[in-house]
Amino acid sequence: MKPSGAPVPPAPSAVQARLSLVDVLSQPLGRSIHDLDFEPDLLGDGYTRTTIELGSDPDHETPGAPVVCTLVRHLPAGVDDADFAARPAMLLVHGMTDFFFQTHVAEHFHALGYAVYGIDLRKCGRSHRPGQTWHHVTSQSIYDEDLTVALSLLAAGHGSVVPVGHSTGGLDVTMWIARLHAATRRGDAARGALYATVDAVVLNSPWLGLQFDAFTNIVIRHVFPQVAKIVPKWHVPGGINPTYGRTIHVEEHGEWDFDRTFKPLLPRPKQISWLVGVSREIDKLHSGFWSTGVPTLLLCSDADSPGRSVRGPDGSEVPEPEAFITDTILRPSQMRDAAHLVDPDCTVVTLPGAMHDVFLSRAEVRDAAFAAVDEFLAV
Repeated sequence: MKPSGAPVPPAPSAVQARLSLVDVLSQPLGRSIHDLDFEPDLLGDGYTRTTIELGSDPDHETPGAPVVCTLVRHLPAGVDDADFAARPAMLLVHGMTDFFFQTHVAEHFHALGYAVYGIDLRKCGRSHRPGQTWHHVTSQSIYDEDLTVALSLLAAGHGSVVPVGHSTGGLDVTMWIARLHAATRRGDAARGALYATVDAVVLNSPWLGLQFDAFTNIVIRHVFPQVAKIVPKWHVPGGINPTYGRTIHVEEHGEWDFDRTFKPLLPRPKQISWLVGVSREIDKLHSGFWSTGVPTLLLCSDADSPGRSVRGPDGSEVPEPEAFITDTILRPSQMRDAAHLVDPDCTVVTLPGAMHDVFLSRAEVRDAAFAAVDEFLAV
């Protein structure tokens, strides 16, 4: 990773384009990613970004101020523009409390022949704006707009796209593609034109089931929706396990450098309306009426753990050894059990010793993850 220095986010980039879902559906593939202006990105040489204004916020957090998404492009020096445009595109979609920073992933798939882009979804990472609640949407389907706009731009410029979704982003990608699939089968020509450009889907430890105990799951599904009607901004307890961040950040006990304002080690407060939205999206998946309809690969660890930390000799928090070889955020068994709901022909690859983001695992595990994706995409 490129050093990010102190965890202070860069100034928001200037809006480079205005493009809404309405625009895209009125003229699918009408505007190419190559028509947009890019500026230098915080990841350094070979990385540039463009910011897309999407329109008003359906959740009305900043009335009058539009929400944006950001596309980060990996285009190394010396790569011919025509060669780059001829490559199929890959779109890396982050998870909750996250952003695109995985340069080694971009560089691997660039070497494989893809034009690689990362997206920071609305209110996340580079796309967060003052007055917005970090990573907040009341329905995960709201992200369909960010993803559909990105798909249209990338497909117009590269011909086809492989979305790669991690964690919550894995749920988002699954249901977004499934909704495009369903619309195509209903005869929706605009969405059908976009869906036809999706070559395959890759899911990296997707959030496909509520990982809590039975009682908590009942409360989330049946009590929280009623509470959310009265106090939608109530902060629910819990969040990202801080031990996970300690296992991956270079200044803690990991090997990856990333901006801790964009991806903090400690959990940010989450509103009950957000959790209800996630729960409803998972329930939709489990209804059995959805599928991606394209070749789909699911990668996950072979085990999960609570991800505990202990006090080191100097008094600092040190992750227990098992935290470095398990998924400390979600339950891989739930992912495998739900894979047939993602698509009946979904391919599942279990990676022994993988962490929550399989591409941030230790070298031999992430090499196995790359090999699995390379083989899958070569078919």
